[in-house]
Amino acid sequence: MNFIQRNVFKKLRSEYFQSDETLEPMTNFKRQKLEALLDNVTESKEGHVTLTTPYLKRKLRNIEQTEHHAIDTNLETIELLHIIVSNINAMLNYGVSLKGIIQLGEYLRSPKGGKVDWLKLDKWLNKLHIVRMSQLEGSILIQFFHFEEEEVPFVHHIEKGANGLTIRSLCNTWEDLTKEWHFRQGSTGFVHNNNKVLWRNLRQSMRYFIYAPIETLFNFLHNFARSLSEIEE
Repeated sequence: MNFIQRNVFKKLRSEYFQSDETLEPMTNFKRQKLEALLDNVTESKEGHVTLTTPYLKRKLRNIEQTEHHAIDTNLETIELLHIIVSNINAMLNYGVSLKGIIQLGEYLRSPKGGKVDWLKLDKWLNKLHIVRMSQLEGSILIQFFHFEEEEVPFVHHIEKGANGLTIRSLCNTWEDLTKEWHFRQGSTGFVHNNNKVLWRNLRQSMRYFIYAPIETLFNFLHNFARSLSEIEE
């Protein structure tokens, strides 16, 4: 992590988690670079509370419905699960959403975070096959936002890839990442694809494959099928 990136996270920790840190002195040029990276954080896309693998999506809905009707219902745990799932959706489509990670951290340190049933959450994460993806989110909080491991009980070991994936996403321009992946049909009837966006989506998916192979594959296929269904002439 370079000088400007260190200052970015000092700024974020100070603003969102009251760390009371002082930024290292910067020239005007470096300050402009800092502001550009902070804009990337502000513009980062938040994900949807859904999984694209059909049977995992059904399991998520079953968890929600069962918990709402349970005698020992714990809505705080459901809310935390929703934040984790939405961050996974964002990661698979756009990369690490620091806006979403900050939301996760704020929830954990809020009064609601103190009411979470961690055993129940662990059970759900295992059932949905998103243990490592959730640990990736928690590892980012620990490595970049200086959370104690005790504050993130669903992290059983630090994911080594958290550092590289976070820095890559911080430095990405979200305008490029959110370009729609469309197939176009020419006057001759042939269908053309934007190869640059195709390979960007494929590379994006492969970075997270080891953390959630099933969901990563189905998410890529879902995006591919959606693009085919929206063929532009």
